[in-house]
Amino acid sequence: MSSEYPTKRRFARLTFREPVSGDVTASHDVHILDLSLGGARVEHTSILRPGSSCYLRLPLNEQVLTVLCRVVWSRAVGRAAEEQGGTGLLYHSGVEFVGMSREAQSILEAFLGAQGA
Repeated sequence: MSSEYPTKRRFARLTFREPVSGDVTASHDVHILDLSLGGARVEHTSILRPGSSCYLRLPLNEQVLTVLCRVVWSRAVGRAAEEQGGTGLLYHSGVEFVGMSREAQSILEAFLGAQGA
């Protein structure tokens, strides 16, 4: 037995008789098409299911704001270029910002104001 793995578990484990659905968060590149105080429209090659949650990293000038979003709608709009990977389809999705802190909202307001939006 290898010494890099402990012989006892730190926490008790529950094994389910039948598989239970869960979610795994992954990183996917998106192009931000539209941005507002309430949300964004993004273009991507991986499926985003309406009703699901995700994080969106917004590059705003010198800083990156990471916000929790809820996917409101998503639809295939065409074929993706081969080098983009993903499903082979190109999607547009609308996401709504959820529980944004006052500080994050102020940063976004300042950015949108500076852009004339």
